[in-house]
Amino acid sequence: MMAKERGWKFFRYIGLSILIIITFEASAKAEKPVRLVFAQGTDAETLDPHAITSSPNAIHIEAIYDTLITYDENLNIVPRLAKAWEVSDDGMSITFYLREGVTFHDGTPFNADAVVFNINRLLDPKMRVPLRTYIAFVESARALDEYTVEVKLKYPHGPALHRFTAPVNSMVSPAAVAKYGAEFGRNPVGTGAFKFVEWVRDDYVLLKKNENYWGEGPYVDELLIRVVPEDGARVLMLEAGEADVIVRVPPPDVPRLRARNDINVVVAPSTRVIYIGMNTQHKILRDPRVRRAFNYAVNKQAIVEVLLQGYATVMDSPLTPQYFAYNSIGQYAYNPELAKALLEEAGYPRGFKITLFTPKGRYLMDYRIAEAVQAYLARVGIEVEVKTMEWATYISTILKPLEESPLELFLLGWGPWIVDPDQMLYPLFHSSQWPPNGFGAAFYRNEEVDELLQIGTSSTDQETRRKAYEKAQELIWNDAPWLFLHHEQQIIAMRSNVKDVVILPIEVLHFRKARKV
Repeated sequence: MMAKERGWKFFRYIGLSILIIITFEASAKAEKPVRLVFAQGTDAETLDPHAITSSPNAIHIEAIYDTLITYDENLNIVPRLAKAWEVSDDGMSITFYLREGVTFHDGTPFNADAVVFNINRLLDPKMRVPLRTYIAFVESARALDEYTVEVKLKYPHGPALHRFTAPVNSMVSPAAVAKYGAEFGRNPVGTGAFKFVEWVRDDYVLLKKNENYWGEGPYVDELLIRVVPEDGARVLMLEAGEADVIVRVPPPDVPRLRARNDINVVVAPSTRVIYIGMNTQHKILRDPRVRRAFNYAVNKQAIVEVLLQGYATVMDSPLTPQYFAYNSIGQYAYNPELAKALLEEAGYPRGFKITLFTPKGRYLMDYRIAEAVQAYLARVGIEVEVKTMEWATYISTILKPLEESPLELFLLGWGPWIVDPDQMLYPLFHSSQWPPNGFGAAFYRNEEVDELLQIGTSSTDQETRRKAYEKAQELIWNDAPWLFLHHEQQIIAMRSNVKDVVILPIEVLHFRKARKV
């Protein structure tokens, strides 16, 4: 009996040990944070929303911060930190009524004083705000009470409410700005669904769930935003399960990914145009005949069909069809003989040498497109040297003033965060927006275009705006400050267990309600 009793005790001990191990492992597994990994081609330039310049960077901002109002999936304006708003009858002021009880990640309150601080910071000429056009129509802001703000406008502005949805107008913590000063961009504090953990430059940004988020979600514990410049590398990560969501999937990879049960491919519309800007103040590019020759020399339809596999449309206007006042003028057809004739007429029968700057991994097939343009231009006698650099350096180069700019040709995309022609045309073609004031890096000036764009931005009458924008598009198209390429579609792929990622046509992804099931 004693031996049998010892045997039972031994087996009970072993059983209890196994149970403890199993319980421990199950507990450890249950406690492992749910991480969603998103991979894109470029790193953040900054985590200060007021200093951002690009849509990839805006994805970080949308996770960490909130705007007063926002777009829903159908681009309707809906409440966010402001629960309601009123526009005055004369269009000269907007009153925002704020949510109560919202706090920044550092525990400080979000209120009317915080909104006034943010608007003043955005308007401060000493503050670097590359996309100040999103707030430049505002004159001032004042707190009427703890949760009510009145914003005064400089003039009635048709897209005023749309502009407040832009990520650049996100609300930052005044206390954190005071604490970190110039380093705030590396120590971000907002009210958003995710809180900042770590940023390893050119590698990743790690965010964690905001347990005190005022809105719905988040439903994952961590959001890891990876920097993977090579398109093919992002695809391999997705296939291996190392990434949950990727953007800018190379078109040739789409059929293979669609054949898999564990991956979903989403082709979404985009307002983005891809173009090659031409420094119109350059000694060669000053002549519009040369600039038109560039447009006739490149077979854009072939680029769309071969490189992009049809996931884009050749531009026929500076605007895309999603915008009101879109004016389809007609494409610059591929005509290399006409391009040669224009070059000869301009005094360049034997062509010339020129440099094309391009990013790599920022836009769909961007470097390959630059190489294709290089080949087409060579056929008409133009020798192009293609240069690339990492994204943050590229943007800083784009924003250099004329006297410092090395730009001759540069590949860039433009996809405004509001769907109104004002933000599509004014920052790129109004002469007041030459860098460093804005993104008009073609250094284009046409006084009639300036006047028309000013009418468009300062009027609230849609018919008046329409006529001004339609005429402006015709003038810009004829002046050809760009080599007009195409407007692209978004190709996004994700693991099949990922749900509720919101993909907007403005090329911003929202992960606030994203889930892994």
